[in-house]
Amino acid sequence: MDSNNTESKINKIFSSADKKYGISLFKKEEIDHVNDLIIEEKGELKIKCQIRNEYELATPEEVVRQLWIYRLLTHYGYPKKIIEVEKYIQFGSRVGGYADIVILKKDNLKPYIIFEVKRPERHDGFEQLESYCNATGASIGVWSNGNEYAIYERKNQNNYIEINDIPKDTENVKDVSKRRTFKWLEENDKIKKGETTLLKALKDLEERVLGNAGVDPFEEIFKLIYAKLYDEWKGINDPSYYLEFFVGERNPEEVKKAITNLFEGAKKEWKGVFEDSSEINIRAEHLKECVPILENIKLFNSNLRIIDDAFEYLIPQTSKKKEGQFFTPRPVEDMCIKMLNPKIDEFIIDPACGSAGFLLHSLLWIDGSVTSGKPLEEKAKRFSEHIYGIDISDKAVKVAKAINLIAGDGKSHIFKDNSLAPQTWSDTTKAGLRDRLLTFPNDSKETLRNKEDFMYFDFDLLLTNPPFAGTVAEENILKLYKLAEKNNKTVGKIGRHILFLERSLHFIRPGGRLAIVLPQGLLNNTKAEYIRRFIINEARILAVVGLHENTFKPYTGTKTSVLFLRKYTEEEKEKIRQIRAKYEGEWEKFIKNIKEKYKNLSWNSSINEEEIPEDLISFLESYFGNIEEDKELSGKEELDIEEENYEESGIKNSVVDLVNEKSELEKNLIEKEKDFKRSNSNMKIILKKEIRTLHKKINNLNEEILQSTLAGQISLVLSNEKIIDEFKKYWLDGKVMKEMDYPIFFAVNEKPVKDESGEYRYKKNPDGSFVLDEHGHPVIDHDLDEIAEEFIKIAKEQLAKGDNYFDFWR
Repeated sequence: MDSNNTESKINKIFSSADKKYGISLFKKEEIDHVNDLIIEEKGELKIKCQIRNEYELATPEEVVRQLWIYRLLTHYGYPKKIIEVEKYIQFGSRVGGYADIVILKKDNLKPYIIFEVKRPERHDGFEQLESYCNATGASIGVWSNGNEYAIYERKNQNNYIEINDIPKDTENVKDVSKRRTFKWLEENDKIKKGETTLLKALKDLEERVLGNAGVDPFEEIFKLIYAKLYDEWKGINDPSYYLEFFVGERNPEEVKKAITNLFEGAKKEWKGVFEDSSEINIRAEHLKECVPILENIKLFNSNLRIIDDAFEYLIPQTSKKKEGQFFTPRPVEDMCIKMLNPKIDEFIIDPACGSAGFLLHSLLWIDGSVTSGKPLEEKAKRFSEHIYGIDISDKAVKVAKAINLIAGDGKSHIFKDNSLAPQTWSDTTKAGLRDRLLTFPNDSKETLRNKEDFMYFDFDLLLTNPPFAGTVAEENILKLYKLAEKNNKTVGKIGRHILFLERSLHFIRPGGRLAIVLPQGLLNNTKAEYIRRFIINEARILAVVGLHENTFKPYTGTKTSVLFLRKYTEEEKEKIRQIRAKYEGEWEKFIKNIKEKYKNLSWNSSINEEEIPEDLISFLESYFGNIEEDKELSGKEELDIEEENYEESGIKNSVVDLVNEKSELEKNLIEKEKDFKRSNSNMKIILKKEIRTLHKKINNLNEEILQSTLAGQISLVLSNEKIIDEFKKYWLDGKVMKEMDYPIFFAVNEKPVKDESGEYRYKKNPDGSFVLDEHGHPVIDHDLDEIAEEFIKIAKEQLAKGDNYFDFWR
């Protein structure tokens, strides 16, 4: 028949329907058959019931019912004579309902299997089925909305377990639940067949089963996944092995013993995910309900994108909010990876890896076979040994390690530690990263020091989205970073993401490249000028991509950008040093003229801002900053200062207060010095300390006064040799930037991956249905692929012109 005709009839029925109904469970031949049952009569679509031989209004639920009837007649082999639709079932003396499909027992024609399709939510459908089955004694209940289904066996009045399949006309439940091999699981994988997703299964586990079990759902679900991975792994390595992760005819205690044995085996085989003392805390009765939800789902070498999404769901949202650990939408990760083009022989790290999304998608970039559910190709196995991740969160590390196992390599280079504080790393982390330490061929002492400190590494590529929330205040961490030093002093505290920027450069080798997600203000705010200058001195900026404010919703609406860098090699840094040397003489002339021009300045001198050299104005803004900068970058709390201007002088009231305070201290100092001259030796000791304290207070006030006005700032700069050195560095930085002028790729993400509520935006066909990918999953609507393609085009053009900073696109 004409497939276009199929689409026009079926899609017309579902286009305006509740999205909870669908037909994704069914094959084309089944859809084609039911489509032929649909006619149009007086402007309405009607469908012929295959049991009653009458036409009904073609609602979405009626289409789903007829699809199931056709499957019962053909695939399961039930004869029409024992199938009834809309069968009335009495619950009590006055209450009853109509069951959608009922298969009768052959011997006494009482209900054997009951279907519920009118209620599109599984929870509601199960409650309705429970009522029907309890009232009739039916052995099996089936719920479906056309996209999902669940099959329950009734053990007694209040005991239902989920089973794998509907028995055929010639089978019973025991036949369905026979033990099976890994090959059988591959052939009957519900994900592969499009009958469910891992995300739906995990939601069902969390909400329906574990929600009231008195356990931590995250921990217990992970234990089940871990045990199932081990069961499948044994089946992969031994084709004759019978899988143990199933219920069948076993009682609750037998099920718990089997799953516990698998979990213990997994802990021995794959150390480091769970503690040796960990055990499954789900009660046997609950466990028997949990296992069927996962037993027909194949995890090893499954569609890793699906598993990635499912694990993201498991991380508690409150934890994400508190810790600032917002999962990077996968289209953003794909854009970064596509732009930086990971190679098969390169080593990659994410120092804030979360669920290892960047690492996983790098793996997918290297070998597309992973997404089809096939085992990893040899090159991808090799590559999987080249990916490393670090994260401080226990749960994120468990997710990342589990994804490593599912990818099929059975190895893990994921470590739980604080990337910013290598001095606190465990022996396990140090042992795992020791081979990736950077060596310094011309400096053996630095190489030895690095082996102790674990500061610098030899990774080719870094991709990360560091946590934005919180600051770092530990002095032993701050002293490791240049960005934690402001005005020749270590700040009291600083944003964690700022340190992650510098730490990311530590992780890659000279010539390595990175992509890091940062708050947009860090890249365009005048208060962060010193951070941008740090970047320019350490690396070539390849690109900046501004992300839409919806990108990390519903957790945060912070505007972010992705910064792409390539770290300078020693040869490139030498060129920068040569540029600086070239301008040394010009600097001496420049600073001499500035000193001469402003030699008689005091804090309250009148000054024409338009006559101040641009380099000096820019440095003053960067060096002295303002109150908000102190709050944001150093973390110091400041009181708001009321800027009440005097009419005549235009001087801030706060400055006058400082001057008055200084004057009082100076008067006090004069009196103390007089007392000192006429005092005895014992009193002199006391007065000497007081005089020293007064001098210190006066000097501090004097510096504070100078910093409070533009004239004072200039005076302070030109009289303090340390600040002059900072100004010189700043001035030479400007000369380097002008001389090294190079193109930077800028782009803005205008089509957000998410809507205002934080839900993904999907592409739609003209009829309103979702555009599906090769796995039958909705395609996210965004423009990040186009941005990546444009960058690649420009990178190749630059490379053709001899710009070797883009040689990763050679």
